[in-house]
Amino acid sequence: MKQFIKFALAALVCPVLLTSCSDDESEKRIDITFNAIPKVAGALDVSALAGTPVVFTEVRNQETKSFNLDANGSVVASLPMGVYNVAIEKAITNAQGEQVVISLRMENVNVNTAGQTIEGFVNSLPASALGKDFIFSEVFFNGETNSGRMMHPDQYIVLFNPTEDVLYADGVCIGVTMHLSWQNKQLWYDSYYPEQVPIGGFITIPGSGKEHAVQPGEKLVIAFTAINHSEVVNGEIAYDHAVDLSGADYEIYYGPDANDVDNPDVPNVLITENGDSYGFFFQPRGYVSPVMFRLENGMQATIDAFVNSHTTLSKTEVAATETTPAGEIDIHILAVPTNDIIDGIQTSDVPQDVKTRVVPETVDRGKFLVNGCHRQELCIRKEIKVGDKTFYQDTNNSLEDMQDVNERKAAGAIQTAFPIGWRNK
Repeated sequence: MKQFIKFALAALVCPVLLTSCSDDESEKRIDITFNAIPKVAGALDVSALAGTPVVFTEVRNQETKSFNLDANGSVVASLPMGVYNVAIEKAITNAQGEQVVISLRMENVNVNTAGQTIEGFVNSLPASALGKDFIFSEVFFNGETNSGRMMHPDQYIVLFNPTEDVLYADGVCIGVTMHLSWQNKQLWYDSYYPEQVPIGGFITIPGSGKEHAVQPGEKLVIAFTAINHSEVVNGEIAYDHAVDLSGADYEIYYGPDANDVDNPDVPNVLITENGDSYGFFFQPRGYVSPVMFRLENGMQATIDAFVNSHTTLSKTEVAATETTPAGEIDIHILAVPTNDIIDGIQTSDVPQDVKTRVVPETVDRGKFLVNGCHRQELCIRKEIKVGDKTFYQDTNNSLEDMQDVNERKAAGAIQTAFPIGWRNK
């Protein structure tokens, strides 16, 4: 589809930049000070961090070193010069007796000067398997093997009601992040993240507010193309190991100009795209990440009002061409306030990993990586049994909450999903 052509063109002008250190530099140890600071003042007594390990992972060779914080949330760390990812994670019990997870994730931190001070902001998040609104229980962005064809109509999204109440899907939106996870920070990034998440586009479940009820512990399926992708067409199976999505609840239909297929028996979602971005699509290596938020309803007027009030002008850098010099241009940024995001998954692939986080830690402090394109690797949450009901683990850490794709493939797991059948399990 045309969305993927736009992405491919963008990838050509945004090559991955790799840096390395010499062996001599990497072996030279220097002392630096690391200070852990609560992200929200008053939300955490920093003395509770005493003895908590801060883990430094050298990006180039993935070697780790750990140092414990003192009662002031500080530690002096002796490290070889280099570029590091920094992580903190600790479960504590708060004054109300609730389990809280203290966490921090910092990517690509340069350690290069003796006496350097690095400050990191820690989050304190509830550790709960039951949420207050919809969550993603499955996101299939990776695509089947597709016999080598570069199309992804077999992608799909499953929303799950993890609460004990009826939830209404009217106005629920799925956006895809505008910044690509494998890129260096774009010029506009720090003006938005982490308080806001710029998105390239989003889909909305239509409805006036209380038309589409989803019962506790039940699911709702959104298909990119709501057909049986495992059907035999002209003597060939349409897509290797593909799913039957003909029973989906909603379909993403781009229109006849995109050579898309519309199942008349499945209602379409509303599509909103930012013309200065890539639009709404799933990149099969996970370079754009899904985030979920909610509007008051799924009426077009409500969507238009949201876009108008959440779009601002910013600047981005453009590379030189044969006829034009490098420079800066104005672009429109459509951004969702992080506080309005009800679920999200930081995604990418193993070769590139996450160069720049696009989903804030308050939404997902982990990441879900696929091994490559068209690998049939499903992003699905770990199940939790509550009586005779199946719920899903949701601790805002996709590294822990999602099943490991390599383990699933080693166990012979393939896509056998049929949306109507899911409701009978």
